[in-house]
Amino acid sequence: MAITRAAIQGALEAERSFVQKGGRVEVASSDLDDGYLVLGVRSVKGQRRVVVDEALEGVRAKWGDKLEAGGIIKLVDSDNDRIVIQVAAGGMPEIGSQIWLFPGDFLGPLIDMWAGEMGALAAKRLRQTKEDTAPLQPILPLGDRFSDLRQRQVEAVQNSAYRCSITIGPPGTGKTYTIGALGAYLLKRFPKSRILLLGPTNVAVDTALLSIDDWLGRIDKPAIAKTAKRVGAYFDPRKFVNRPHLLAPGVAEKSTEFLLLEASEPPKSKVGEHIRWKDKLSALRKELGADISAVASEARLVATTVSSAITWHETLHAAGPWHFVICDEASQVIGPAALMVPAMGQQTIFAGDPCQLSPIVQSAGAGEKALLGKTAFDLFAHTPTTMLNEQSRMAVGICQAVSTTFYNGELKVCRKAMADPDWKKQRSPFFVDGREIPRVCFDQVSEPATYSQSYGGFIRFQSAKLIETIIDNLAGSYVDAEDIMVLTPFRAQRTLIRNFLRRRHPEISVSTVHRAQGSERTLVIFDPVDGTSNFLLGRDGERLINVAVSRAKAHVIVPFVRDDLSNPALGLLHKIASRSFQTAGKFARPFTFSSLAN
Repeated sequence: MAITRAAIQGALEAERSFVQKGGRVEVASSDLDDGYLVLGVRSVKGQRRVVVDEALEGVRAKWGDKLEAGGIIKLVDSDNDRIVIQVAAGGMPEIGSQIWLFPGDFLGPLIDMWAGEMGALAAKRLRQTKEDTAPLQPILPLGDRFSDLRQRQVEAVQNSAYRCSITIGPPGTGKTYTIGALGAYLLKRFPKSRILLLGPTNVAVDTALLSIDDWLGRIDKPAIAKTAKRVGAYFDPRKFVNRPHLLAPGVAEKSTEFLLLEASEPPKSKVGEHIRWKDKLSALRKELGADISAVASEARLVATTVSSAITWHETLHAAGPWHFVICDEASQVIGPAALMVPAMGQQTIFAGDPCQLSPIVQSAGAGEKALLGKTAFDLFAHTPTTMLNEQSRMAVGICQAVSTTFYNGELKVCRKAMADPDWKKQRSPFFVDGREIPRVCFDQVSEPATYSQSYGGFIRFQSAKLIETIIDNLAGSYVDAEDIMVLTPFRAQRTLIRNFLRRRHPEISVSTVHRAQGSERTLVIFDPVDGTSNFLLGRDGERLINVAVSRAKAHVIVPFVRDDLSNPALGLLHKIASRSFQTAGKFARPFTFSSLAN
């Protein structure tokens, strides 16, 4: 599908139509609590999987032969796959029946942008990125205040002189640190410049803004820091407790009030009380949203999500000009939105990692899926690009495996980390029964994945049991519980693992892979459950595996069955691990925790 305005609008309309058809979940249990309908739900086999998490709160739910019954989802208990509905019409659904879920129209503002003047400007900016091959400003040395940056980090900052540039930041390479330096450098070098700081999520925006604030303090520019502002109501108030200058006047006080109310959260088992508390919290959350027009017209840096910038594009345009637009975690921004980002300013810097999580596209059409699934790294591949290639998260063995499998061997441990005794100590290898655990440890089980009706998805019982054994041997003795993370791409397996760990290790973090991006732990256990699943195959599957493995600092352990190794990424990781950690002599076979369980 050619990239034209008509094609983009058609793809967006197709995606909106598909999404608004709704998704379905099956009722596993049904109850009433304080006037609210409490449903245990599970996936509908053979249908598009609906993620049961907080994003469903506020979504319309309908059921019945003619969808005559329904209400609004007020609360989601993702740990137990429960939704709580405020019923507007009809009675309780039957066990085994299906609930239709209808989200709001979040693509509408983007479609409108492409239909109007901003669509023409986005097309113009794309042409300019191809025509303006020379820098728009002189490329200068950064100066002594930025001497801590590595060579490629310096190049990434200097590339901001071009119409558009890309910074690729694999895990642990200091991408956020570099963005902080970039924002501070631009504000310092160009005293009249103004910046839009964007990201696909509130977490990404908060993280980038705080890094810029840190750098402005580092280069002794606190006055400039006071001109940077976070807008939008869904920032994390905890991160701004000691940085009230980054919030609009009056918002810091409201944030304190919000945190006090948040700390009084009642248990979710008290459904009515919890919903009333959540309603109060939601009302107070809305008050955290400042007057975007007033803030944007006065601030030198405005930080918000991509979706908010699209919604408020007319207000932001009127408050301009914006000389630079920085978009972090750009791999998670769908193609039409990525193309629109440069239209919001004069020069654009995209940052992120195209080898990690990609945009979520739900359209069934291959053409629409291909266009929407493109990211800034595809659409602006012709622009100056810097890949940060020195990382300081992963121990050498993990880095080598990740680098070979996902980054064509370009990723390496930075020399400063290698020379740091504390860094090495924090990543010291574990020894069990006198044997060193491989940095990348594949531990074989014999049971394949099976579909569980009770868990509503695919599970692998032996994997969960093995994970319990691993944590029994390591938690407390070798690594603190809070520095262990268990990851799996399947929600049903996540629930099963939590059930195994609930009695002796309730504090261990068990998460789906999508929720783990941006985090890190000393020990990561990644349970693929079914490496042959379409979910883990192809480019998107490779990205998920990369995210999971690259969270680890000292060790990553992967339970597997032989068929899992037909997955190219898992197969290559296993091959590298076997070659790297195979030892001759008495212990010729690699260490496994499975042997301890027998």
